[in-house]
Amino acid sequence: MSAKNKKIILKKDNLIKKLAFWAIAIFVLKIFIIYNIGEINFNLGNGQFIKINGIWLGADGENYLKGYQALVQDGVFAKEAILNYWPAGYPLFLLLLSLLGKSWVLTTLSIVQSIVFTYASYFFTKQLSATKLRNIASPVLILLILNPTLSLSSLVIGYESLVASGILICAGLIVKDFIEKNNSKLKIYLLHYSWISGFIIFIQPRFIVSLILVMVFWMIIRTGLKFGVVTIVLSLALILLMPATLIYRNNQATGINSISTNLGTTMNIGAGADATGGYDDKNIGVECNVSGSVSQQDSQKVKCVLTWYLENPVTSAKLFYNKSVYFWSPWSGPLAEGTMARNPWSKINPITNIASTPAGSSLVYGNFGKIISWLWILAGMYLLFTGFYKLWKIGGVGRILSVVAGFTIGSNWLITLITIGDNRFRVPIMGLSLFIQGVGFVATFNRKALQIAQVGPLR
Repeated sequence: MSAKNKKIILKKDNLIKKLAFWAIAIFVLKIFIIYNIGEINFNLGNGQFIKINGIWLGADGENYLKGYQALVQDGVFAKEAILNYWPAGYPLFLLLLSLLGKSWVLTTLSIVQSIVFTYASYFFTKQLSATKLRNIASPVLILLILNPTLSLSSLVIGYESLVASGILICAGLIVKDFIEKNNSKLKIYLLHYSWISGFIIFIQPRFIVSLILVMVFWMIIRTGLKFGVVTIVLSLALILLMPATLIYRNNQATGINSISTNLGTTMNIGAGADATGGYDDKNIGVECNVSGSVSQQDSQKVKCVLTWYLENPVTSAKLFYNKSVYFWSPWSGPLAEGTMARNPWSKINPITNIASTPAGSSLVYGNFGKIISWLWILAGMYLLFTGFYKLWKIGGVGRILSVVAGFTIGSNWLITLITIGDNRFRVPIMGLSLFIQGVGFVATFNRKALQIAQVGPLR
């Protein structure tokens, strides 16, 4: 082995050790935070209480806890309506964790989610260290594990952290495969990807589109169309296996043959002539005539809302614009829109503290605050599109990652357009969006780092 290659390997090993150190250090800090989160008795209604310790409530925390309690009391086929309206995957995951101890199940959840997020961030950036993007592997890891909203979401009752972690691992597996190009290992990586994707869809079905699109792209580019078709069919079967168990559960519990029945209602909240595109307390939406079972009514609402969009293109375009702004809006300030009131970051966010006084509120929510918020959104969009362009130009694994991130971010942005504009929906894809924006930032302010990386011997 030449001295040059030895030097490259030594640098890579040192980089991996550095990545591992930072990941473990932040995880230890999270354990300290978990230990110091106070215990509260939460009222679930109907005289039911549950102790919450070592974790914070997320936006839909009550719904998940009610579903979990129903599963504990009545078993996997509990008839509780909330388990049919919302996907039962996350409450079932809680039930699984409760086997380690019901009294500290939520603390266990917080620790498990933090472990998974730490590993996902490390695994993804470790793969970057073996590519032309190795110079930005450390900054990307720091960006992921120190981003307060994304990182602290692992200490919240909600699907967002697990989905964000799963997406990072899936992207890392694809990068690892394209680096090694070993067909025998490809089957193992594809198996891991399929199971992780299945679990993601199990707890949040809205990601079925992006995960399948990415898998199809991966297989076609990697193995060719003929071999890819067989592989794709087998992978689809594995991906859909876990979500199919939810349909079976709902069928056995209530006779409903669907994963959940909230899609039509959710879509209708964000549609209609008087809608804003976000959540609204007013009685808005599209008037839909529905009948039949709950699942049939849900399907009818979906068709009704989609038809309304097609028949009202001008109003739809305005709503799509609003929803896009909401989707990419800041976590606080005059343009913030969504269900992130329980964002742990808000507990220490200086902007929140400034806005707590009359003078500060005028500053934050006045013209100055609006200008800053718009600059924040526009800067984020600039970095995002610059990052995509730069990755595509780099070629190799960089180009593969630009497509993977494009499918993931784009499809979930599209889903937001036909449902509700909510900045919380951005959290699960933040791992990849922060990575892309990080590339955009380096391309704008430190081009030399990417230029050096491009001429390196790695993919």
